[in-house]
Amino acid sequence: MALHHRWNPEQFRTALLGFSAAIFQGWLERQDELHLAAQTDAGVLGYACATRWEGRGNDFMWARRGVYIPYIVVAPDQHRKGIGRDLFRAVEAWAEEFEAEYVGLNVNPQNETAKAFYAALGYDVASEYRAKTLRRFARLSAARSREWTKERGKAGCKPSR
Repeated sequence: MALHHRWNPEQFRTALLGFSAAIFQGWLERQDELHLAAQTDAGVLGYACATRWEGRGNDFMWARRGVYIPYIVVAPDQHRKGIGRDLFRAVEAWAEEFEAEYVGLNVNPQNETAKAFYAALGYDVASEYRAKTLRRFARLSAARSREWTKERGKAGCKPSR
C-alpha cells in the first residue's frame, strides 16, 4: 500500500527504516491509539491508525477533545469497495467512546479523490497547513541509513534534533 506516494514520491520511503514486529507491538500497546486492519484470507486490504487528543486550551481557544487519524490507507485495487468507509466508521465509534468532539486528519491538497471521499463522509476543511522548504537533503537508502546510524553511535554522537 502506498501513502499517497503518487503525488510526491520523493517524500516517502519505500519501507520503514528499522521497522520490526516488536516496534509495531509497542504501538499496539499504547492506550490512546487505535490500529485497525481490514483483512481477508488474501491479506491486508486496508489499515487505519487513530490517536486520542486532549487540547489544554489557552487564552484564545477552548480545550477540545478529539481524535486524529495519522494514517488511513486502502490497497489501490480495493478502492470503492467500502473498506475505507468501514475503517472510518470504526474510528468514529472509537472516538464516540472517548466522547471526542471531532475526528480530524490531513490530506494532500492535490489528492482530489481523497478530498471528495472525506467530504462524502462529512469531513469539512478545518484548516490549511503551509510549509516552505528551507533546504533539501539527500535521501539515504535503508542500508546507508543504518550504516550512518552505526557510524554516529561509534563516534559518540547523538542524532541532531
